[in-house]
Amino acid sequence: MKNIYLSALSLAVVTGLSAQIGTSELAPKNSTFESNKASAYNTSFEKVTIWTNDVSSAADWAFANTSAPVLDWYIETDPAAVPNDGPAVMTTAANGYLHINSDAAGQGATQDAYATYTGAGIDLTGQPAVTLEFEQHYRTYQDERYVEVSNDGGTTWTTYTVTDGSEGGGTVFSGVGSIDISASAGNQANVSIRFHYVGAWGWHWAVDDILIKTTEPFDLRADGNAWGVVGSWGPRLPYYSTPSAQIQAIGFCGINTNIGLNDIADATYTVDIASASYSSTGTVVSVAGATDTICAAADFTPAGVGSYTAVASMSTAANTDTGTGNNDFDDVTLSVTDYLYARDNAAVTVEGGTFNSGNGFETGNIYDIFAAADLTTIQVGIAATAVADASIYAKLYTIDATTGDFILEDQSLAYTLLATDLGTFINLPLSGGAYSLTAGESYLITIGTDGDGGLTNDLVVMTSGSSEPQTTFYYNATDLTWYYSTSTSAVQMNFAPATINENSNVFGMGVYPNPTNADANVSFSLNNAADVNITVTDLSGKVVYSNALGNVAAGTTEVALNTAALSNGIYMINVAADNAVSTEKLVIRK
Repeated sequence: MKNIYLSALSLAVVTGLSAQIGTSELAPKNSTFESNKASAYNTSFEKVTIWTNDVSSAADWAFANTSAPVLDWYIETDPAAVPNDGPAVMTTAANGYLHINSDAAGQGATQDAYATYTGAGIDLTGQPAVTLEFEQHYRTYQDERYVEVSNDGGTTWTTYTVTDGSEGGGTVFSGVGSIDISASAGNQANVSIRFHYVGAWGWHWAVDDILIKTTEPFDLRADGNAWGVVGSWGPRLPYYSTPSAQIQAIGFCGINTNIGLNDIADATYTVDIASASYSSTGTVVSVAGATDTICAAADFTPAGVGSYTAVASMSTAANTDTGTGNNDFDDVTLSVTDYLYARDNAAVTVEGGTFNSGNGFETGNIYDIFAAADLTTIQVGIAATAVADASIYAKLYTIDATTGDFILEDQSLAYTLLATDLGTFINLPLSGGAYSLTAGESYLITIGTDGDGGLTNDLVVMTSGSSEPQTTFYYNATDLTWYYSTSTSAVQMNFAPATINENSNVFGMGVYPNPTNADANVSFSLNNAADVNITVTDLSGKVVYSNALGNVAAGTTEVALNTAALSNGIYMINVAADNAVSTEKLVIRK
């Protein structure tokens, strides 16, 4: 195994290859795309509807903005008009829905816009407990969404937050918004509502099928799952596939909102895995209007290789929850395998992709290691929208415990995508052979490309699932900066034994002088005659030199390497003899 360790001095020479733990910013908004996601919950429960509006009449709505340049809400009838992640799935979208498209304004623009209901004042006299519901479709990128309610004809307004800009970039939501507006609208005779969007080249917000209903006395809503394993990196990380050697206890939690009128003393989260005879609960006091994360008391430890499906729901025994149609969480199916370690769920559902519009980038995930293991291969999901002939590579990084820098340890040889690779998973072996991972440490693995200058999509990596901030990373080669992403890239560890006979025919490889300020010499020995090709790659994986030597006899061979065209920095010298590869580092300091 040949380590490629970037010391502090090396990092000063090769810029853009380090990142501080916890300090990376959110990835650029156009680094990912996502397809439509289903609602996190539904509303198939009893309700008494007081007022509705399906946005079919433009006369009911007025629009105003202080955007620069001017950008306002409007009524759209095409569900596919939403940018990037359509269509908008709303019940009556085809007869009109409210829409604002921040993405269309472009970089540098700012938006501050209102869509105000101007029909007859909504009379809620005699209704002290009321909830506003609306179907919506949006994608976030540091933008804000608010609902505002007036009880005096629009003179004063009370603001309720839908998103506040802190949500992960690229988060797509398609479902129902539900807000208890009793404090401002309950028992009022002249109620108005408006939707307020604030952004700066964010994404969009679509709203339709708006209603006001009586608030149920007791109503728990299952909003989403929070599950996974806590390791040395810190945050709970979900692994949809775990090699048997890395099995750990898995914690399951549910995110729940009490959208009823009253507190619930026994809001109970229950999770079951029937195939493993596992069941556990967690109970909290849920205050009306509060969102709680409720965790099962007992963790789940898989018994071995197999598939496991967790089914979870919310309930209360002390009260009657009239809205049980929104109490179930999405099922979670995870697997234990012999070799595959995956944080994404792209093998089941591909939700989008990560790319850089044909420019250089890397994307990948943090993995916690619980038992020592030898990593041979990085597996990656290549999106169907990637381009054949794109040159890609995989990398393995350790993390400096003191500085938080990512330290490049090994990488694959450059690989050219085939048309048959698109929409599938491929494996890229590490060029240095099996790399020994240490128990109790965390590692970053990435897939990357130098791009094609923006001519095509080039490399697009599948995404599936959501990542906590600072657990999935994105390196933008255009500004030499590491970012974090909240979309999980399909970049996985594959511990299967190598399928090629790595390094079996190449031994005694050396590069001298090293460092060098002029030419260098590459020497190597072969056990058997073989076709030999020497390539030199920079730290991005780009091939900067290639020399096909043809058939070379067994024994020791020395080749002069002309470095005149190479800049100062660190390079990898790769000697490939048939299917065997050996790698050494070369430092150039002119």
